[in-house]
Amino acid sequence: MKNSFFVFLMSVLIASSAQAQKKKPVQVKQVQVPENVNTSFKSQYTVTNDNSWKKNYSGNYVATFTNADSLKQTVEFSGSGTMIKSKIAIAPQTIAENLSLAISTQYPGSKITEADKMQLPGVAPYYRVKILSSDNTTKELLISEEGTITE
Repeated sequence: MKNSFFVFLMSVLIASSAQAQKKKPVQVKQVQVPENVNTSFKSQYTVTNDNSWKKNYSGNYVATFTNADSLKQTVEFSGSGTMIKSKIAIAPQTIAENLSLAISTQYPGSKITEADKMQLPGVAPYYRVKILSSDNTTKELLISEEGTITE
């Protein structure tokens, strides 16, 4: 009888500790996007899917969505509705041929692991690319649309 009571007690303790260790779901706080930010967003990006908004540490509004080309895009707006920057995630194998040629010429044997197209007002679009060199080191490169590389 003592053994069965002990087994019962241990199973209750184990079950209750397993319940206590379950993580509670993180509740995402809804961000109230000002009308001028929303208007600016909609005027620049007419076709978007799966929009989600958050407010970053500097108080800017960040929209993450799937754009018209079915690519993941993130755009940051100031509180006044001015676009600050845009980032489009690009599959490494789909990067423009002139860019991959410039990388393979300057970094022979390297492999592109990540690529993003960056757009900032007043600056020509450029690409931020991460490569894995032949010696297994990672580098981040900035590449103009013409193929000029900056480390």
